[in-house]
Amino acid sequence: MDIYWFDVDVAGPVTEDCTEALGEVLSARGGIDATVQAGHRGGQVMFSREADDAVQALVSAVEDVEAAGMRVTGVTEDRVMADEIAQRAKVTAASVRYWLSGERGPGGFPDPVVRRQRASLYSWAEVSAWLAMAKLGEIDHLAAETARACVLVGAALTVRDGLRELPTHDRPFIARLVA
Repeated sequence: MDIYWFDVDVAGPVTEDCTEALGEVLSARGGIDATVQAGHRGGQVMFSREADDAVQALVSAVEDVEAAGMRVTGVTEDRVMADEIAQRAKVTAASVRYWLSGERGPGGFPDPVVRRQRASLYSWAEVSAWLAMAKLGEIDHLAAETARACVLVGAALTVRDGLRELPTHDRPFIARLVA
C-alpha cells in the first residue's frame, strides 16, 4: 500500500460537530489521516490516505467525509507553482522557466489552472504527463497518479450532483454517457 495526499472540498457550514464526527469515522476505520480546515463557508479536509491506489484512497475519503455529515463538493489535485515543479522534477528553476516560455523542451507546456501575475498554479497531473512525454526530469508517480485520479473523481462528483438536479426521466441519458 502507498500513501496518497489530496484535499476533499466541503461546503459550509462545517461545524465542530462535523469535525468531531469525522474524527469518530476515521478512528473507527483505523486511524486519523486527515486535518480539517473549514468553517462557515466550507473548506477542505486534507488527507494522507493509505490505499492500494489513488482512486480507492479518494473514494474512501469522500465516503468518510460524507459519513461525518459534510457535503463534498469536489476533490483537489496537487496544484504546483513553477518552483515546486522544479523541486519535484529535480531540475533547476531556470529549466522550468524555459519550459514555460517554450524556449526549451518540446513545447506545449500545460497552461496554468490558476493564472496569477506571480506564482501561477499548474495541474501536477498535466505537468507530470508532459514531463513523461518529453522525457524530462523525474516524476513522482504517486503524486501524478493522485492528480489524475482527482480529475476523474472530481468529474464523477460533478456528474453525481448534476444527476440529483435533473428530472428523473433525463437521468438515464446522462448515466449512459458515464457508465
